[in-house]
Amino acid sequence: MTGRSTDGGLTVVDAATLGRARTIPPSALRPHEASYRSRPARSGYGPASEEVFVHQLLDAAICKALGIDEPDAVVYVRAHSDWASGGLARLAYEYREIGEVCVKALERAGYGAESAPDHVSGYGCALRFRRQDRQRLCPVLEKPPRDLEGWEPWSCDLDRDHEEPHHNVVMRYRWTDDTAGNPCGAWAARGPGRLGSCTLPAGHPPAQRHLDEQFAG
Repeated sequence: MTGRSTDGGLTVVDAATLGRARTIPPSALRPHEASYRSRPARSGYGPASEEVFVHQLLDAAICKALGIDEPDAVVYVRAHSDWASGGLARLAYEYREIGEVCVKALERAGYGAESAPDHVSGYGCALRFRRQDRQRLCPVLEKPPRDLEGWEPWSCDLDRDHEEPHHNVVMRYRWTDDTAGNPCGAWAARGPGRLGSCTLPAGHPPAQRHLDEQFAG
């Protein structure tokens, strides 16, 4: 379910058939516990988290485009449970191979999507997705932790190309620009007799001495 219509119906999208959104009566929605059975007792729609829904949607789109059953086509999808922040999908194929197919599948389901190369290391690609009515907003996500388990990324809800720090109204505070790489972290002089942590990028040239830029004079 992606929303409610003005007449009380439910707006739904079927991730398996890749069909467009349509409106159904509330009676067609299965109970939550029934939606996770391997063989549902009856037809209809069942609730799913945005993470699960987008994963199924992209998996079906990629397998249909390639003409094969590829269980590992979608490496992972991470999305916040509020269904407003959108999220990130990491895919096992290069963008030129399946990017357009995935973007179109997401558009049919009411999303906007764009390539997110900063979230890719190695082969494959990543897509940043968000509900279509929020696609005009800044695409930046909170910087992911080293271990992605349980990561539900918050999205910046300011307009694109804003100058102030990234912000999410639900979080009720602004976060600093955390899209930069990891800092070096080595010991660095903060002042006479004081040591801090080097805030220069990790892997900076050895000839460049360690520096805590926060306390640089």
